[in-house]
Amino acid sequence: MTAKRIFIVEDEAILLCDLEDIVLERGFELAGSATSLSQAMDFLASGPDIDLALLDLNLNGESSAPIADHLLAAGVPVLFVSGYGRRGLAERFADCPVLQKPYDEQKLAEALELIFKTHD
Repeated sequence: MTAKRIFIVEDEAILLCDLEDIVLERGFELAGSATSLSQAMDFLASGPDIDLALLDLNLNGESSAPIADHLLAAGVPVLFVSGYGRRGLAERFADCPVLQKPYDEQKLAEALELIFKTHD
């Protein structure tokens, strides 16, 4: 079985590095990462192979909603990672799981596994 490929969008460099490490340590592949809305949209324009995306809801004052819209339209599940929890999440994303910051590695791993179980 091939490792699942995860795309991460997080504007805080330390958190991005932590997420990348956790993803790799848990046996997933890193499809790519971005720190801004424009960087993420440029990456998505290249048509990468992504199985799931971890999206920070607020990217330096910009919403990651356009990224989520693009991914969900392509059938890619999205896990929002946010200090706001579900607050600020548009109604159209009601079915997307949210992992509230601060989180620990175990909670993130459980969320990833649950998403992959329900989307396989």
